[in-house]
Amino acid sequence: MRPRGEGNSRFCVFARATDAVVAAAAIQQALHAEPWPTATPLRVRMALHTGEADLRDGDYYGSAVNRCARLRAIAHGGQALLSMATEELVRDGLPAGVTLHDLGEHRLSDLARPERVFQLLAPGLPDDFPPLRSLDALPHNLPVQLTSFVGRERELAAVRAALAAHRLVTLTGAGGCGKTRLGLQVAADALAAFADGAWFVDLAALADAALLPQAVLAALGLPEAPGRPPLAALADVLRRRALLLVLDNCEHLVEACARLADALLRACPRLRILATSREVLGVPGEATHRVPSLGVPDPGLTLAVAYGGSRDSGGPALERLRRCEAVQCFVERALLVRPGFTLTAGNAPALAQVCRRLDGIPLALELAAARVRVLSVEQLAARLDDRFRLLTGGSRTALRRQQTLAAAIDWSYDLLS
Repeated sequence: MRPRGEGNSRFCVFARATDAVVAAAAIQQALHAEPWPTATPLRVRMALHTGEADLRDGDYYGSAVNRCARLRAIAHGGQALLSMATEELVRDGLPAGVTLHDLGEHRLSDLARPERVFQLLAPGLPDDFPPLRSLDALPHNLPVQLTSFVGRERELAAVRAALAAHRLVTLTGAGGCGKTRLGLQVAADALAAFADGAWFVDLAALADAALLPQAVLAALGLPEAPGRPPLAALADVLRRRALLLVLDNCEHLVEACARLADALLRACPRLRILATSREVLGVPGEATHRVPSLGVPDPGLTLAVAYGGSRDSGGPALERLRRCEAVQCFVERALLVRPGFTLTAGNAPALAQVCRRLDGIPLALELAAARVRVLSVEQLAARLDDRFRLLTGGSRTALRRQQTLAAAIDWSYDLLS
């Protein structure tokens, strides 16, 4: 059992899913039967999920751990929830008296695929709880994401802490480094802390700075007030609300965004703003966090994979390479266009070279991974000398500057004086 850096939260690992169910039921029954000396008894929320995890430095990491934490976050005190992965393993071997109640599908705060959730029912435990605190039950307009969120554990923790301590936090960094995706994930994780929700304002396509207040009103689903300046009308509405405003892609409207943020923060005491921009806003009280690229493989590790033919060097080295953030991103995106793609000792040196030469920039990695539909990883690595011609063909529905690496750099260049 390990702490998770979230107050009194604990994380337990079991060899079998049925053992986890038995333990969860027993703990909840013991807590419920305890004669607490206070008027308010201790109520503990639990979640059980099954999946692969990485063991590093005596602790577990990975998407399975994160998904379990997000499942726990939607539970109420005294409630134990199971993911569908766990339910499928235990449905035919539940302990005597223990049953599972299907609560349907719910969006968790990872913004990707929904999760079918089951509630654990056991003798002596309450079974009547309010609706789950999933994204479906909280006010927001955070867009569903079509790809998984990779890595960024340290960045998530750092930005969450900054947002808890400051009313304006700006994520900065190079184009394509993942500022928007990180901001959305932080907003989803923090959603339960804002009674009036989290609201995403995409400014990428807005060319006229004078229309910024109207864009925010539209994102909130609010009409303009006739005869009132839009900024004043917006401040009137937000003055009474506790919400998180996510201003995305501020760099081409940086002065207007700075004025809007300053005016709203002064007028609305319960408002917090999370901005993404290639340039800081420069507002008093602003906390900034530079978003780095994804971690890339160490050259020495690549050599160990390439030449370490023994069980002691090649195998563990390949596992460490698989845990690298940039490698995870490339492999997951490559699977979308070439099902069955995997990291092997044969392609590992070339894949590591691609990740390093692209500096771990998520946009560049995604554009490169899309090419495995027609090229091998070795061919990709060999053609990176002409990366601006190679890294094209992004999503047709994406903004132009997200469709090619050259366009991403052109966007930054065009913003220069």
